[in-house]
Amino acid sequence: MADNKLILVCKDKQISEDIIRILISSEKIKGEDIEVWEEKTWDVKRKTGPVASKMLFVGDIKDTEALSCFINIRYERWGICYGLNPRYAVIKADTIYVKDAQRYQAFLSEFDDALGLIMLPPAEETQSNKVAKTIGTVGLAVATGGASLAAQKIYDDTKNLDAKNTKLCLYGVWHFAENCLEDFLEESV
Repeated sequence: MADNKLILVCKDKQISEDIIRILISSEKIKGEDIEVWEEKTWDVKRKTGPVASKMLFVGDIKDTEALSCFINIRYERWGICYGLNPRYAVIKADTIYVKDAQRYQAFLSEFDDALGLIMLPPAEETQSNKVAKTIGTVGLAVATGGASLAAQKIYDDTKNLDAKNTKLCLYGVWHFAENCLEDFLEESV
């Protein structure tokens, strides 16, 4: 890649680490060639003028809708859509296409086949997450006295949609890295 870095713009740091891991695993880019901006950074820097580097937007990033008319769509499946032009690549996901359990399980099967080994967390991290989730659930039940089951259900549904959206986006990043990343990086602006 030239002197410029690929600027990755996403919602938060946690998803950016997973995206970087996927991009690096494609062996088409190195970690030092990726710069991460959170959505807030993009919001500030987009107002200061054009950015010389290529940019990859992942997720529902503020003010990227205007880019849609300049993007050549390359992939649409499972509610994932990505496209690019010489300067920008945009990967978005919509959970409506995997709303029913059967369709989501079919997607998860494809997700696990593609990203299973890449996304495996270290063993001790997995164990600590299980303990924290159990403690959090017990704490919520004690704190609310079990009275807000409806509120908890709404919270769980929202959390589930966010988790689905994240998986869809990660799969989109993997598909993009496997099929378009090299061409995107080599194409002149």
